[in-house]
Amino acid sequence: MDQAKEQRVAGCTSRWLPSRQSLSRLYVGGLSALAVLLGCTLVYAQVYWPSLHPRGPFPWGSYIVLLILGLLAEAYTIQLSSRLEVSAVFLALFLAAPIAGPLASFSLAVITQLSTLRHRQWDRTVCFCATFGIVAGATALVYWATLSSMGGFEKAPSPAVLGVGLGAGVLFQALNWVLIVPMMWLNAGYGPKRFWRTGIRPILKFDLFFLLVSVGLISIYRLFLPKTEGPSDLQSTLLVVLCLVPVAALVWALRQWAIQRSLAENNARLARRNERLALQAVASQVRALDLKDNYTARHSASVAQWSRDIAKALGLSESDQNLCHLAGVLHDVGKIGVPDEVLKSPKRLDAEKWVMIERHCENGYEVLRTIDQFEELATVVLHHHEQYDGAGYPTGLAGEDIPLISRIITVADSYSAMTSERPYGPPLSTEVAMAELEFKKESQFDPKVVDVFLRLLAQHDEAYQRGTDVDFETEVHRIRYLNDLPIELSEVQLPAEPLDGTPASGRGVSAEAGTAPVRAGEE
Repeated sequence: MDQAKEQRVAGCTSRWLPSRQSLSRLYVGGLSALAVLLGCTLVYAQVYWPSLHPRGPFPWGSYIVLLILGLLAEAYTIQLSSRLEVSAVFLALFLAAPIAGPLASFSLAVITQLSTLRHRQWDRTVCFCATFGIVAGATALVYWATLSSMGGFEKAPSPAVLGVGLGAGVLFQALNWVLIVPMMWLNAGYGPKRFWRTGIRPILKFDLFFLLVSVGLISIYRLFLPKTEGPSDLQSTLLVVLCLVPVAALVWALRQWAIQRSLAENNARLARRNERLALQAVASQVRALDLKDNYTARHSASVAQWSRDIAKALGLSESDQNLCHLAGVLHDVGKIGVPDEVLKSPKRLDAEKWVMIERHCENGYEVLRTIDQFEELATVVLHHHEQYDGAGYPTGLAGEDIPLISRIITVADSYSAMTSERPYGPPLSTEVAMAELEFKKESQFDPKVVDVFLRLLAQHDEAYQRGTDVDFETEVHRIRYLNDLPIELSEVQLPAEPLDGTPASGRGVSAEAGTAPVRAGEE
């Protein structure tokens, strides 16, 4: 009864608690109301408070130029990653403050964000328009109110104009962050720290650069004003156009750079995906070979595990450890070309059949070297039956001339062969096999590799010593070459979706971060 009562109470309570979606709509409604109130205040200031906007008639020509710049900036964003993009709309919004006033900056912010309607997401459009309108309008209002206390935009000292401009840029960023964080948390579960890490910090260098460019353009514009005894509409418009030509060229260059970088990243992903597919194809040949002799897969898994452990104990780099592991998995792939009667023969092989066995090193090399990413791996496989004294095959290399990773594979491969059940004889005990390694070091095996491997075997249990605790499929999935690769081509071609389910092409969640709106998707 008590439990049922608790469940009823919990159910009633949950009906009264608003969901995140409801809170999000409520928050957007509050932002919209605040934006409308600020817009009305700015209209009143434009009419009755001349100290809070440029003197003279409203510069419609400059306003239209800035509006075109803002719309182009929103249409041609700079893609930093699949989940993060930056637009230069900040330039238009920030320049509008000294050139046309707070109302112009507010209206430009609202109009430029209407471009999100092409994605038919009314709630996001309302949110963006309200947020960016508040940020741009409030920043411009504070900018003019501060300068009016120093004599106005035209009469304030140049250092003061510069300092106020930089302060306004910082305020722009901070106010945007404060307004966006609640929306990020309600819609995507992003807290302040995560939003800073994923949405703000990656573009700080762009923020600073475009802020300095904006302040520099404002300073140039201010120097021009005394020569014309007030900003005539035509002259101020021409000045804005001339100032924005190099900025537009710079934004275009940054966009081209971002496009080229994105293409390079996609090409790298496609190359790694091809590598993954090639690796799966080669691994499937090892599986097919295992169907023929019921030995190769487990043997390869054991060799892969021991080889990686030896490489780690030798202090090799992570890359070389990965190569050791991969070579262990694929070192016998060349046996796919050896006839079944030779591969599974219970009798001692004659010279002709032994040549067929020895060919598996070269066969494996030929299989792997055709894959661009596997050139080093192919060389390791080619030499994994060389002997330290030069009596091995296929090329008779000796000592340090044999690649170190090949020498590692040789030791692990020979030990596995001695301790495994084979058609031509029963397995040796681990003690006898270890003694054989000790006996043949400096002749067949690299003594340094043997010493390290024997220490490893002594530190582990019987299952590790016999390689019975490994599985081929597991070792294939452990190959680091497969990590972080796209599973399907579509994951490379299409942008990811943010946590709240909105397609990244529809912006995800935006944040006006100094330079521009930042679309922050899933981390």
